[in-house]
Order: sequence, then structure tokens, then C-alpha cells
Amino acid sequence: MESDCWEVGSEFHDPECELEHGSERVSWPGKLVYFLASGRLPVLLLKAIIGDRVLHYPDFFCWDVIEYWQRQGISTKPYRVYFSHGKINVDYSSVPKSGVVLAVNYFGADDGEQWMDYKSLHDILLIEDHTHAPVSHWACTSTADYAFSSLRKTMPISEGCAFWSPNGSTMPAPPTQHFDPKYKKKAMALKQRYLNGEQIVKNDFLALYAEGEQVLAEGEPLLASPHSYYRFITGFPTEYIDSRRRNLDVLYDNLSECCREHLELFDLSSVQSPFGAVFKCLDGSLRSELRSYLIANNVYCAVHWPQKEGCVTKESMVLSECLITVSIDQRYTKADMCIVAQLINRFFEHERI
Repeated sequence: MESDCWEVGSEFHDPECELEHGSERVSWPGKLVYFLASGRLPVLLLKAIIGDRVLHYPDFFCWDVIEYWQRQGISTKPYRVYFSHGKINVDYSSVPKSGVVLAVNYFGADDGEQWMDYKSLHDILLIEDHTHAPVSHWACTSTADYAFSSLRKTMPISEGCAFWSPNGSTMPAPPTQHFDPKYKKKAMALKQRYLNGEQIVKNDFLALYAEGEQVLAEGEPLLASPHSYYRFITGFPTEYIDSRRRNLDVLYDNLSECCREHLELFDLSSVQSPFGAVFKCLDGSLRSELRSYLIANNVYCAVHWPQKEGCVTKESMVLSECLITVSIDQRYTKADMCIVAQLINRFFEHERI
């Protein structure tokens, strides 16, 4: 990351229109793809197809999104997922053999084979969330009824979500209006100037990000803005895929043995395009200490996902309290990853009492 103000993580800035220039891309899966404003919308558009059936979702998921679907009148029920052997696994005994099921490719780590086998054996309407790896092998070879990916989680755009049917099922009618990205566009531009060393007050662009998120979350179903559409319509840049793999390898390789005694690293060794460097701390207290330390050193780590007490199992609550995700995307260089690894090592070797 070449800028005057060093930091890792948090919202994307505007990379001076790099997405508008020619680059090698992986085409989006599906013959017919809707490009919507956010990842909340595909399930909402499927409401009539879901009907009075219950949407079964993994107990470890973004709770804000679940609550949004519930407010729209969609009935929901969780099934069990759990952490083991460096990844999040599905307890298929808790997944219904009929009805509507949401599957998630956590951090891009799953190949989807078990889900495709499960669908072939049972009468389920399968919806897949490929947000963490939009053009993974699973996403591109899926046999699900419907699939989506919130593209703004992996690309420097103000909004955007790809929605398609892998097996050619009938798509619902798309929205007709476009999202207005004015708040988030301005926030991304201000952050770019801030990173370039200009005298920009950080809270100014953070407030604009928050306002843009609120508009996105509360608005009616909308298509992505033309501004974002023309940035991602030709596909996902291969350089974005390569940089994630490269950066994860550098970060993992530079973590000390002392660090590894306190953190369990997610097994992303065979993943083409990992979402982030994901660590499971020994307990929630350690996660909070480490996260605070990294924030103090300008490394902003995502929490997947904050859960709501009393609405999820104890197992999922504890998992949420222990996970931390470091950004490894195309914004950063190998040198950035070495700095992050050094910070984590220093925390465990010298700073933590």
C-alpha cells in the first residue's frame, strides 16, 4: 500500500478508478446475472418463490441480514455449523431434507462438494452465499437453485451484488431503479485523499460511509448504480485473486511460533482466493486485546460476525467472540503483510502481560 498514511483494513477507498482500466478478469458465473445494490436483496426478491416455507440459515451468519429478512416477512430457522480442523463445518444432521436452505462459503474455504451432494439427495431449494469468494470453483460450478455474492466486500465499489441461478431456475423480476451512491462515493474519495496525506478529518469520511450504509440497508430493492456497474460488469480482476493468495502466504509465513501457540489459523492452504487471514483466538478476552492493539497500530480487523445474545446458540456466540479477520486484499503489498505479522508477533512476544 503506497500512501503517506499507512493503515490496513476498514472500508475500501476509491483506487483512482483502477477498475475502469483494462485488466484480465474472470467472468461472473451464470448466463443471466442481476447486479443489485446489496447482498440482502436476492433473498428478498425470492420471497414469492420461498412462499410460506421457512428459510433455514447457518447459525453463524450476519445477524443484521437475518433480522432484515425477518422484518420483510420471511420465516427463518437456524441449522448448526461448528469450527473444527481449521474451518467452519456444517452439521448436515441439522439441515432439513426439504424446504429452503441457505449455504455459505465461509472465507472462501469450501469447495461446495458436500452441499452439491446433499442437494442431489434431498428436495431442497438451495440458495448459496458466495460473498467471500465471488468466482471460486464452487461458485463457478454450482448446481444450486440460486446464488449471490455481495461484491462490495471484495471490490472497491460503493455497492454491488451479483445474483444468478446456477441451475437455470426461473429468476424473479429484477428491480427497475438504481441505487444512488453519492454518500459512499464521496466517502471513498475522501479516504483516498486521506491516505495520500491530505489534511482530511477521518471522522468526515467515516460519517459518510455510515450514512451510505444506512441508505443501502433501509432502501427499497434497487439495482447497482451505473457508476459501480461499469466497474465490475466485465468480471472479477485476476490480480485481485492473485494478490489475496500471495498476501495470505506472506502473512502466515511470517507469524512466529509464539503467536501460533495462542491463535489457531484457518486452513486456507488450498483456497485460490481467500477472503482474509482468519484467526481463532483462545478466548474472547484475547481477541479483544489483540484487536485493540492492532487498531492502535492502524490495523483494522473485521469481526465475523457480531451475534445477538439469546438469538444464536452458545457455540456460535463463542465462535463470534474468538474470530478476527485481517484484510489481505489488493490494496496491500507483501511489505504491508510483513508489518502486520510483526505487529501480531510483538503483541504475543512482548506486549501481552
